[in-house]
Amino acid sequence: MQEKTILKTSLIVVLVGLAFLFFYAEEIDLKAINNVDESNSGESIKLTGTISKLTTSDKVAFIELEGQQTIKTDVILFSSENVYLQEGDYVEIYGTVEEYNSEKEIIASKIVKK
Repeated sequence: MQEKTILKTSLIVVLVGLAFLFFYAEEIDLKAINNVDESNSGESIKLTGTISKLTTSDKVAFIELEGQQTIKTDVILFSSENVYLQEGDYVEIYGTVEEYNSEKEIIASKIVKK
């Protein structure tokens, strides 16, 4: 094949891929909540707030998150890497609601520091 043909083909594939990702990303709509008790077990959610307490061990971080209201939520993050968060950080957490010992908590899949 000639270089021009390969270049044109790769540009077309890149543009089609970007268009697909753009439309696919708009379909994902996570429900933003203020209180974990409002959601069902197994539901994917997004939560924002300030870290009020942070406890880390080898591969687990236990985070107590204080939202816009004075409600505190327990968040658990399983990570093989170091966690670079501090108390007082404002974060956005994506995760799944789970029930443990009759209390709801969030198993975080992604935490974004704002």
